[in-house]
Amino acid sequence: MKKKDLLRIASMFVMILLLPLALSLAYMILAYMIHGRLYLSLEPSIGAIIHGIFISLIIAYGYITKDKIASTLSGIFLIPLSLAYADFLSDFSDPYFVTRWLRLITSGEVIFNPYMLFGGLAGYFASRGTKVSLLVAILFGILFSLFVLGID
Repeated sequence: MKKKDLLRIASMFVMILLLPLALSLAYMILAYMIHGRLYLSLEPSIGAIIHGIFISLIIAYGYITKDKIASTLSGIFLIPLSLAYADFLSDFSDPYFVTRWLRLITSGEVIFNPYMLFGGLAGYFASRGTKVSLLVAILFGILFSLFVLGID
């Protein structure tokens, strides 16, 4: 494998799997700083700003690399993986946290949420590389942030 291919695979790994971890850590640290305990709830406006920062990172990644698969998948899996990481980190000592997460996935609550659609479309349109598609990606990112504002 060439060095360029390894760098591409590493960037895909970081965007799809580690960006949601960074989101959940940032959310948990900020919630701990505000509430003084590990309380996974913030003001809706703060939550929307944090999620907006991370969706803008996905838009920037897609626009710069033009990698449709990684940017779309990172937009789709941003919220579900960050919820899984936050659940894992907050309930690490609870032996039933895996079964609760699997129950959420099989019930369809996580699979068909609009923020997954907005995040995936933002990543996809950003990876197309044109100015118009970048504007559409930014609009989907704004819709993503507004939806998070409504559900937090």
